[in-house]
Amino acid sequence: MIPESRRRGVPPGPWLVLLALVVLVAAGCGPAATFDPSGACVVDGRAAGAYPELETLVPRDLDGRAPTSVDSGRSCSERALGTLAEHDVTEIRYAGAVWDEGDGAGTSIAVLARPDDAGGWASLPIAWVEAFYEAGARASSKTSNLETSRPSMGNAGTVWRLDALNDLSQQTVVVRPLGELAQVVLVATRVEPGASLAEHERRVELAVRTAAEAVVPSPG
Repeated sequence: MIPESRRRGVPPGPWLVLLALVVLVAAGCGPAATFDPSGACVVDGRAAGAYPELETLVPRDLDGRAPTSVDSGRSCSERALGTLAEHDVTEIRYAGAVWDEGDGAGTSIAVLARPDDAGGWASLPIAWVEAFYEAGARASSKTSNLETSRPSMGNAGTVWRLDALNDLSQQTVVVRPLGELAQVVLVATRVEPGASLAEHERRVELAVRTAAEAVVPSPG
């Protein structure tokens, strides 16, 4: 039987998979597929260098450390697009950098873009991206203590933030606009029952501060 969340096109916890695989940030896509990034969007896929114009928008340094991986790709299927498909979105392109720290800990900083017919970027309402991640988190049977908020976070300004516990992994998703694009920060920290979340919060603040230093892309 297909789970109800999957029948509705909600990816099963994609926001978490991203930390291990690299983004989608969007998208809950599975293993990288062979695809032509310049061709029609008929298959989900990602690869290093697929969309270099997006890869230039993700940082290559986090507290003096180079990312474990950087790649980019696109999501075309209804399953990968999740709740974005409800807004007639047929393609999302993305790029992300991942810092894998081992033992279930990691950070991902990514950008999501909605291509237009003229070769530029159409508006991607930030509320749609927020709903995408919240739906993915709520669809996971292992997620608990889920909370959303709109804090002000230093140079990033006011952001949308989702915090949740997944088994023994404290996870945070932060979403903010980047011109017509969306910028997404994902942080996972292995925690023991009753442990302080101070280290996790430090890592979240570092990642958001680093992401906020990204150059805003020019329109079109």
